[in-house]
Formats: sequence, structure tokens, C-alpha cells
Amino acid sequence: MIPMLQPSFFAARFAALATVISLAACGACNCNLPAFNGSPGAVVAGGLALPGGAVLPAATPPPSTLSCNQGAGSIPLGAALAPFVVLAGTTVTNTGATVVGYAAGAVTGSHNDDLIGVSPGTSVVGFYPPGAITDGPSAIYAVGAGYTNTPAVPLAAENALTTAFNTAAGLAPTATFPGGQDLAQASVVGHPVGTLPPGVYTSASTLAIASGNLTLDAGGNSQAVFVFQMGSALTTTLNGSAGGNVILAGGAEACNIYWQVGSSAVLGGASFYGNVLALTAVTLTSSTQFTGRALAHDGAVTISTASLITNPGGS
Repeated sequence: MIPMLQPSFFAARFAALATVISLAACGACNCNLPAFNGSPGAVVAGGLALPGGAVLPAATPPPSTLSCNQGAGSIPLGAALAPFVVLAGTTVTNTGATVVGYAAGAVTGSHNDDLIGVSPGTSVVGFYPPGAITDGPSAIYAVGAGYTNTPAVPLAAENALTTAFNTAAGLAPTATFPGGQDLAQASVVGHPVGTLPPGVYTSASTLAIASGNLTLDAGGNSQAVFVFQMGSALTTTLNGSAGGNVILAGGAEACNIYWQVGSSAVLGGASFYGNVLALTAVTLTSSTQFTGRALAHDGAVTISTASLITNPGGS
């Protein structure tokens, strides 16, 4: 049974990208940036230049156009959680030249949706440098120079994560997969292997994307919702252009994809879409294009390679 919690890409390619990247030059100083409300700029061919001179490889396959059109079937995150793109219970640790940002129009109240936070922990490591965030250090809710030390904000987000996790876990499944199912090999009637239509997909234990890519086909409905429930872990594994990626088709949008993970998610493909609601932890090992939210209730979010992480919006 899936455990129930107890209550308790492009944003970096905005017109202000040069300002964000320039943070590398300031080292460990307190580099506060004003709130950014720009719009996406052109995609950088062949990869994205990052702080410290690193280059983020282009995703394989190329990422889908980013937008957010939600309907009644989406899982409500709420105003406390929606602005967060990275949230952890213990720590957030980044060791690569990662850029964190938000999609055009992804604004909740007075917040751009690029917040990073931790609660009840207090530590965020690895931003400024080597990582950067569109709105600067003040968009990070933790203890640290330039960060916003307002514990009530990430605490409210964690409480909202409890509700969202339980809501996702409580949905009736459209299809049930055996434990260990490689979603690249999953099939439903009327669709090719490795392609899933909107629905709620469940496994009592683990799910993976490994031997091929997983295509989510909305069938022309941009409000179509995809929910994946798993009792324990989610793992995606990079396999060149042939595996480990999530591909959107038929108008599917990242803000309408939810991964309810009973333990931890380890994401190693070149592209990934959706909101990861993990009971324990989220680790990005080689997901160069992560369009969604990395939300860990009890444990840590760890980013061990340069990534472009974009909050797709939605509420």
C-alpha cells in the first residue's frame, strides 16, 4: 500500500539570462537580484552556457514547448506550494552549474514560481556558485547569506505537499503495472508500447524509465492529466537518445503530470517532465532538462550534475 503522509526550459533562457550567468563572477558574495518578470528568449543552439564556463548539453530528444493549461482534473498544489520548484525536508544540495527558473506566466500572487526552500531543515548548498536562480538568493528560503530566512514559508509549502501527495495517492487507478515496470515497455490498448494516454497509473512498488523513452500523449487535450502512483522508488536511466527520457505528445503539458513517489526518485535521463511528489528524496544525476517540480517531503533534494530546472507553472 502506498504510505499516506500525516499533516504536520527554459526560464533560464529569459532575456535576463546574461544577468543570471554573471553571478559566477561574484563568487561567494551576497548577490541579490531584483525580481525578474521577463519572457523566454531564444533557445541556445547546441546547449546553454552556465556559470563558471560550463555548457549544459541540449536535451535528447529536444524539449517540448513549455506552456500550462490546467483543467478540473489537475491536482491542486495551492498557493503555498505552487511557487516552489525545489523543496526539501532536510537539505537542498547542488554540485553542478545548475540554473533554476520559471516559465513565462508562472507567477503565484507576488512570487515568481522559482522558489527553492527547505523545512524543517535549514540548509541550501551549492547556489552562488555554482548554481544560479532567476530571482537571485532572496528566492531561496533557508539560512544563508542573501537567502530569505522566513521558516513559515517553506513550512506551509511542506504542509501543502502533504495534501497534494495524499490527493495523488488517493486517485483510483486507470491501469495497474507490476512492480519494477519499465514504463518504456508499458502498453495500453490502442497505443504503441512506451506511449501512454492520460490516466492514473499505479504500481505497488517501483517504476522506471530505462530501456527506451516514455511518451505521454494527451490526444490533443492540453488539459489532460497524467498521474503515476508508486509504492516505493522511481528511477530513470540515461541510455543515449534511446532511453530514460519523458517525451510529451498530443499537447501534453508538464504542469499536468504528477509523479507520486512512495520513497525516493532518482532521475538520470536527459529530459524529464512533471511534478515529483516524493515521500523521501529526489536526486537528479543527469537530467539536463527537468521541467517540473522536485518536491521531497521528508528528505533531501540533491542535484549532482548541471541541470536546467524550470517550474512549468500551474496551481
